[in-house]
Amino acid sequence: MATDKKPGLPVIRKADDIFAIFDQIQDMIRERAFHFFNNRNSDEGDALSDWLKAESEVLTDIALSYDEDENQVTVEGDVTGFLPEEIEVKTRDGVLEIGGIHAEESSSKKKDVTETTSKQMSFLRSFTLPDSADTDKIDVQLTSGKFSAKIPKNSSLGL
Repeated sequence: MATDKKPGLPVIRKADDIFAIFDQIQDMIRERAFHFFNNRNSDEGDALSDWLKAESEVLTDIALSYDEDENQVTVEGDVTGFLPEEIEVKTRDGVLEIGGIHAEESSSKKKDVTETTSKQMSFLRSFTLPDSADTDKIDVQLTSGKFSAKIPKNSSLGL
């Protein structure tokens, strides 16, 4: 299936598309966890602790709420700081995945010294959808930092 891209809205990816943001976030976590592993004594900590510490450093805490009624599934939350093109939404095998990466860099020069500051935020969330969710009709909105994904339910599957 193809990618749906509407100006000013997050990218919606269908099942066969590569979801680059998820892969990129996983790579950042993996690299940071490996750094922790390499810099600790073998008798201190473990791989899971390294991974969880890396995850807490890489991922931004974005609260997304999940609500389901007889007609639709709704996922909403505050993603202030992310631009629409920095957020991707994917549905595959009954799972809704939402991810985003935002990076900023600024430089200032004082005399012969240039100071560069960078900031990065990323998030990754997954939700299991009911069998009746019609993912081909997903409606995603991003307005003033408020994210909303609405997925109607196919009433014929619920019988």
